[in-house]
Amino acid sequence: MKKELYRVIIVFCAIMLIFILSVVVTEKNNIASLRAGSSTSIQTQDNNSVPVPVISEKAIQFQKNKVAVWIIRILSGFLLPALFLFSGFSAGIRNWARARSSNMIIIPALFFVVYTLINYTLNFPLNFYSGYIRLHGYGLSNQTLGKWLGDSLKSLAIYTVSGAAFIWVPYLLIKRFPRSWWLYMGMLSFPVLTFITFITPVFIDPLYNKYETVQNRELDAKIHSLLARTTIGDCDVFQVDKSVDTNQMNAYMTGVFNTKRIVLWDTTIDKLSETETLSVVAHEMGHYILGHIWKSVALGGLLCIAIFFLADRCSVWILEKSGSAFGFDRLYDAASLPLLILVINVLLFIAAPAENAYSRYIEKEADRFGLEITHDNKAAASSMVKLHWESLTLPKPGAIYRLWVYDHPTLKERVDFANTYKPWEVNLPLKYGQYIVK
Repeated sequence: MKKELYRVIIVFCAIMLIFILSVVVTEKNNIASLRAGSSTSIQTQDNNSVPVPVISEKAIQFQKNKVAVWIIRILSGFLLPALFLFSGFSAGIRNWARARSSNMIIIPALFFVVYTLINYTLNFPLNFYSGYIRLHGYGLSNQTLGKWLGDSLKSLAIYTVSGAAFIWVPYLLIKRFPRSWWLYMGMLSFPVLTFITFITPVFIDPLYNKYETVQNRELDAKIHSLLARTTIGDCDVFQVDKSVDTNQMNAYMTGVFNTKRIVLWDTTIDKLSETETLSVVAHEMGHYILGHIWKSVALGGLLCIAIFFLADRCSVWILEKSGSAFGFDRLYDAASLPLLILVINVLLFIAAPAENAYSRYIEKEADRFGLEITHDNKAAASSMVKLHWESLTLPKPGAIYRLWVYDHPTLKERVDFANTYKPWEVNLPLKYGQYIVK
């Protein structure tokens, strides 16, 4: 390898070390600040605000654990594909695939299957610890080992089969259009993201849990009455039996066209009051009414174009400077998959703060819509407190962790906003009043 590549590797490692140290320091300072009581909620003049709860030592320990797991995941996302490259193992898998087929569609598929299975095996200890042992240890999960393992294998099967079926597409484009394949792949991402968003609620999600109409008929009637006050149109509402997996609460808006639906975890219905549940539903309605799903698809497609472009330029440069040390010198070689994954992981890591900033913005706007349609500030704030409390989430994280991980505003930010946003009380116009039927 040439000196330029060695220098880039050394600089990148130094930057990551500084990044990790920064995370550790900011988390330590944040916990000290929280313990000092600086997370108190903003109080309204009528003293009717919902306070941010005092943090527990259990929540602090869980946050420390989350941060440690997150750092390990970042490093594994870089180190594992690098291991395949620098050890020559990637070229060895390619040779194995070539020995079994000369078909340019089959070779990448075989490579993808082997790479995915090895990667799954290497990541299994961390996934098992973080997704099963840790959550049970903190009382956040009641999932059986069989259910956890079954869900994990289902995800592996879906990813492996779908990836193997379509991995030949980028390699064909790279070979035929070496200078512009990234644009074609980026353009393809728009219909692909739309298709995935369309089919996931109907075909993917039900593989893991049981979906049914809301069993509390009175609550269901109130939800549909709330829906009728908006321009959302036909929209299904389901509850899902997440209580077989977790003690935490959640709700989400998913799907497009005739698959759009609001999904409430049964734990959410069981642990929140009706008014709190309606405030959660109103938030999810806001996502669809404000076009957040379609905007996310569009921005996701644009991000894919940018990521593929930069991945192409970076990967070609790395190959030029590698001196064939990886056992291949063309990007259309199936052995380049770990290289592309490594570069894309780095680029996604760099882009994470901007992506999360946009996500936090649309989440706040969904909060705003929810408040404007319900006018129930107390229910909105108390539901957020309960949702976060059950998940052992701190009122706010350290600055670096927030930038790279938080795709929602912090608990403190959301509670403060819910406590204070009341334009209707001073006869100010509603920002999203055009979407609400009076």
